[in-house]
Amino acid sequence: MDMHIKVASEPPFATQAVPLARPKGRNLRWVIVAIITLLTLANYLDRGNLSVAAPLIMQDLHISNTMMGVILSAFVWPYAIMNLPTGWAVDKFGAKALMAVAAGAWSIVAILTGFARSVQAFIYLRVALGITEAPLFPSGIKATDAWFPDHEKAMASSIYLSASQFGLAVAPPLSTVLMVAYGWPAMFVIMGAIGLLGLLGWLVIYREPENHPWLKSEELDYIRRGQMHAAKQAEAIEAPSKGSWVSLFAYKTTWIMMIGGFCLQYVLWFYISWLPTYLQKAQGITISRVGLVAAIPYIAGGIAVMIGGRLSDVLVRRGSHPLVARRILLAASAVLTGLAMFGTALCSTPTMAVVMLTAGMFAYSLSSANYWTLAAEAVQTKRMVASLAGIQNFGGFLGGGCAPILTGLVVDHFGGFVSALVLAGCLALFSAVMYGLALRKQIPV
Repeated sequence: MDMHIKVASEPPFATQAVPLARPKGRNLRWVIVAIITLLTLANYLDRGNLSVAAPLIMQDLHISNTMMGVILSAFVWPYAIMNLPTGWAVDKFGAKALMAVAAGAWSIVAILTGFARSVQAFIYLRVALGITEAPLFPSGIKATDAWFPDHEKAMASSIYLSASQFGLAVAPPLSTVLMVAYGWPAMFVIMGAIGLLGLLGWLVIYREPENHPWLKSEELDYIRRGQMHAAKQAEAIEAPSKGSWVSLFAYKTTWIMMIGGFCLQYVLWFYISWLPTYLQKAQGITISRVGLVAAIPYIAGGIAVMIGGRLSDVLVRRGSHPLVARRILLAASAVLTGLAMFGTALCSTPTMAVVMLTAGMFAYSLSSANYWTLAAEAVQTKRMVASLAGIQNFGGFLGGGCAPILTGLVVDHFGGFVSALVLAGCLALFSAVMYGLALRKQIPV
């Protein structure tokens, strides 16, 4: 660690509440959120549709199970790695430019997937999808940080983050309907086009608040006054010399957020990669029912995302420091997630297993809005919000990349899912320790 870097002391556990009256009439900031929500839904539909189409693709193109596994995993690692430079790029070039480039690129990649006819083509396209989809959330959190007062940020983020859960729930039935009607190649083309619609909305609507011709002065004043206490706090701190996003790694807070993200995202990717198999093999649910049953936890998760964001915003309104409010909700949701994983390990009936898994996804999703909003609260200036968000999510997707592999190894070694569920629960509890106890200081950049 650089001993000359001045680290800020821990923020107070209470600050003056922000008693601001919401502007009347049209509120453009929520239109911005609606566009990001559409882009997020398109993003997650494009992530999830290949797993639904896999059986037909394997049959039509004579692809083995092993090679399809390689294709399915090709998305995760490039996505994880690209979170590092894309966070920096969003801070450098702005949310509008990076979101536009990313949405256009991932939509084209999704459309081209419908024309793939070899293992190599599918692998290249999934790698490209991982690279091009990485700027979504760093751009979203950067835009939210600019467009919302502190006491609305988590709620605003939770709206488009909930689209990720609903996207995972909707992808299987929607993909199936499109494949039955038009075939799997056309399904990829149609879903890819949804992203282009979101891109069009983004290009037309998004500007920085100060430069937006449609933004009323009352709403701009509401936004900026809601950020005043954070701005004043930043001005009171001696600013360090400007450096690249690499300098964020000199701070303990960054590493705590990466470790916490690793553990949280491990749990999510346990669900994404192994939930159908667990329901089928461990609980005896038939293949014909697994698709519908597996959607239940994600639907509950989509609801919980918005609840979690709302709860931490309420704490901010009541005077809690934004950093404290976000990490309290993160820690609490991680504890509940861990307990649900342990409960699932003890389940002996399919009904109870589904109930506990749904409770686990609900608890996990309470953290989602706060996970992303935390990056805006953990830095004392706004210069590296997206960079820190990208670094945290890099750590998160390392966990996401390990979850499918470690779960398979544990299941094979111990002959069942009990140990795999206990491992996921332990990691969730460790995440609670990171966010709830270890994370104490803001980063003075």
